[in-house]
Amino acid sequence: MALEKPKYKVVQKNGRFELRDYAPYIASRVEVTADDHRAAARRGFSPLAGYIFGENFRREKIAMTAPVTAQPASEKIAMTAPVTVSGDDTYRVEFVIPAEYSLNTLPVPKDKRVEFVEYPARRIAAVRFSGAFQQRNFDRHIALLRAWIRNKGWAEKSAPVIAGYNPPFTPWFLKHNEVLIEVEPEKD
Repeated sequence: MALEKPKYKVVQKNGRFELRDYAPYIASRVEVTADDHRAAARRGFSPLAGYIFGENFRREKIAMTAPVTAQPASEKIAMTAPVTVSGDDTYRVEFVIPAEYSLNTLPVPKDKRVEFVEYPARRIAAVRFSGAFQQRNFDRHIALLRAWIRNKGWAEKSAPVIAGYNPPFTPWFLKHNEVLIEVEPEKD
């Protein structure tokens, strides 16, 4: 079953790394407290899934989309490397909303923790990887993507976002995961 994903155009590709131009989209979001990206995704999944499965005031079911994303709610950048996650352990977990909806046509969620964010068109650096949805795997790929971004001379504009595209029962070796970082490439 093919799930709807945010639309993007690949601007540059180098193996598993891509520079993408994303079209605007809407996401549903909850903030959760967790020790890492994986725990955040697990904790945030339930209220977001409830919303799309009909826990809204219209009792309307909304199609499942991909990916499910998790990122620190805030990140402080030291004057010297590396970038570190803030000490509050708050993460944002998001589901992409199908393109047929606008902020005005979405059903109102019953769970007050569910909110919506409208993303403008933006440029994202991405690295694709398979394997377990675990922090050790994320950290390795975050470092690889940041090295690629630095090598290209681009500026990071967001904290790393972990994106998972498969249900939990998918075997680890078949999983499609990505790290996404909004960037500002050098001027043309």
